Amino acid sequence: MISNKVTHLITTIERGGAEKQLLTLACEQVQSGLKVEVFFLKGKPDLKKEFEEFGVEVNNLLVGKNFLKQIFLLSKLLKKNLSPIHAHLPKSELLAAIAVPNKYFIFSRHNAEPFWPGGPRIISNLLSKFVCKRASQGIAISNAVKSYLIKRGEVPSSYTIDVVYYGFQKDISTNAAGLGLITNIMSGQSSNYKIGAIGRLVPQKDYPTLLSAFSSVLKSLPNTELYVIGEGYLQKNLIDLSQSLGINDKVHWLDKTKYIKEFLSSIDLFILPSKYEGFGLVLLEAMVAKKPIVAANNSAIPEVLGKTYEGLFSTGDVNALAQQIKTAISDNSFSERLVQSYASQLDLFNPGEMNRNIKNIYSNAGF
Repeated sequence: MISNKVTHLITTIERGGAEKQLLTLACEQVQSGLKVEVFFLKGKPDLKKEFEEFGVEVNNLLVGKNFLKQIFLLSKLLKKNLSPIHAHLPKSELLAAIAVPNKYFIFSRHNAEPFWPGGPRIISNLLSKFVCKRASQGIAISNAVKSYLIKRGEVPSSYTIDVVYYGFQKDISTNAAGLGLITNIMSGQSSNYKIGAIGRLVPQKDYPTLLSAFSSVLKSLPNTELYVIGEGYLQKNLIDLSQSLGINDKVHWLDKTKYIKEFLSSIDLFILPSKYEGFGLVLLEAMVAKKPIVAANNSAIPEVLGKTYEGLFSTGDVNALAQQIKTAISDNSFSERLVQSYASQLDLFNPGEMNRNIKNIYSNAGF
């Protein structure tokens, strides 16, 4: 790599999969000798302190400005101090495509969804292809994301887009204060079997299927509790659904937290019922915590867990999910097999290997 600095551009540094993965990548890059700066566009600086603890500079120059102002400020800055740009998430990609000199940035696609979710397909594809035309190349975080982009027509058929899996540290140490907080929240049902789910309260995560399946589980296994970490606009609807199913006293909504490791250490089973995932970083977190996982069989989920993973169920199938949960609770050997399968699978997600792969992409781009 010619440059000794890389600048990351991302929409937020709030706690999400793409944001936490950028933290991992930036830390690896600093340790390998690069100077790393992160610009974010909006939102709370949740991860700022963690970035800075690893020697990453976090710049708030663009935060809260309108898009035209962000274009002006970034263009002006790069005229004085140009370094390769690595853009993450659509708004940042579009900003880079307009403000960064041609071919002097790459982008990472973190989601198996349109560039403009909810917008007209033709406009979404045009914006995505504009980014591709301006960028040196792209990265997809999974084969599922790459396949989605190609099939939907969001990248030109001949465009160079490499798959680089997320990297994840196999560190399961927990914060005593955080563990105490989580334990206190869950202490009222200390003897019960605890099921956990983590994710935004949005349609993609398919919590109605989980709630319906959990309702079925309670009929034969009443000493079971469900804890959901996340926030989103569907929260009221989901609470109403749990009440209509008669399970509201068994479902606990914990909002968003930074104590994910501590939460995972306190549950017995993790569920990911999503309709699709670009990757599913939370799966790696649960795997490292050595918790049995039951997850929907779609998109990148079997890439992470393994295509022959026994804990997969047909997406949206309430009965199949309920049966998997019942088996995990009642059959210890089943749960043990799930956890034992993680060791070889986790080797695919080495953070050092991720950093080397991305550094090679930078070099190939002439950075």
